[in-house]
Amino acid sequence: MRSAERGVVAVSAGAVGIGASLGFFPGFLATVLSEELLVSKGKIGLIVGIYFGATGLGSILAGKITEKIGPRAAIAIDMAIVATCSFAIAIVGTYLIWLISSVLAGAAYGLSNTGTNVAIGKEVNDDKRTLAMSIKTAGVPFMAALASAIGPWSAAQWKWEHILLVNGIVAIGVGTSALFVIPNFKVDSVQESRARALPTNFFWFGIASFLLIAGSQPLYSWIVSYLEDSMDASSGLAGGITSIACFCGVIMMIGNGLFADRLGSRNRISLVMTLLLFSTIAVLLVSLGPSLGIFFVISGAIIGVSTQLSAIGTMHACIVDKAPYSISRATGITMTGYYLGALASPPLFGFIVDWTGTFAYSWVGTAALLFSAIFAWQRVGQVEPQDYM
Repeated sequence: MRSAERGVVAVSAGAVGIGASLGFFPGFLATVLSEELLVSKGKIGLIVGIYFGATGLGSILAGKITEKIGPRAAIAIDMAIVATCSFAIAIVGTYLIWLISSVLAGAAYGLSNTGTNVAIGKEVNDDKRTLAMSIKTAGVPFMAALASAIGPWSAAQWKWEHILLVNGIVAIGVGTSALFVIPNFKVDSVQESRARALPTNFFWFGIASFLLIAGSQPLYSWIVSYLEDSMDASSGLAGGITSIACFCGVIMMIGNGLFADRLGSRNRISLVMTLLLFSTIAVLLVSLGPSLGIFFVISGAIIGVSTQLSAIGTMHACIVDKAPYSISRATGITMTGYYLGALASPPLFGFIVDWTGTFAYSWVGTAALLFSAIFAWQRVGQVEPQDYM
């Protein structure tokens, strides 16, 4: 990649990683937050669900906003909101402020998702598209790896509020970098501002992405709590296992990006389906942990996170493949389904755990959702790519 392309991809990775941070922290800090805020694990999961639900509801609007203001401003605005919410949570430190911040930062996260897709879609050539999208998407698991490794330990050593202060400072840095690195083009040019119809049946992208994330989000939001409660793991060990899974996922998704670009746009969706099959099997391995041992949880977490991340990186490339002239709107539709899945999954997972007293039923349910996603992506593969008119 050219230096300009590398800069765009690097800032995009930082934006989506920090942009997602407030949706991941409650899961990694579930035990300490539940104790200090005096709420159930289901209510901690609700914070996560509201965050990503707000992202889903705001994604279509974010696509329209990005068309008007361009990706540079869209990313910078999201980072400013993340910083403000992080500082507010750290200073006030109540359950209510977590909920309010989840709504605000969650809705704003759609700006980074759309802005980074537009920037990469316009700046990076097709033969490097999946690699670029995978590196961008790797910003999320990289953030998750650091947060899961450091978060539970630092919360036990000091205070969880310190994590939010650091997060706000990093968000300011990423937002400032975006102002200097992300191109300032707008996507509502004379040609593209006219209403361009998305491919027929493009709504399947939203359905498929809903099932993908609904069945895989608990691998991030609940794995630490699962290891602590069901496997008697310490917070440090639980965070370390999650961190290792995320780092392995980053490595695999980048390798998958290179492989997917060699396959070409016609075969990328079949690759997503294959990755989701392995992710389904991985979640079932995680569910067997209490019976068969922690090795199965570790193996399942690594395989599940790695294949899920690779599928998501490839998914973003598929959006551009199918709708190259309407990236903002296509991303908005896809990510609406994606984050509505993230809204439903974490709190439902937590409430079922509270109700049944075991994680087993929740894990089996998420595996079923992942398996259903395979068939939805098969329908996505039947969507004809958008032609220039």
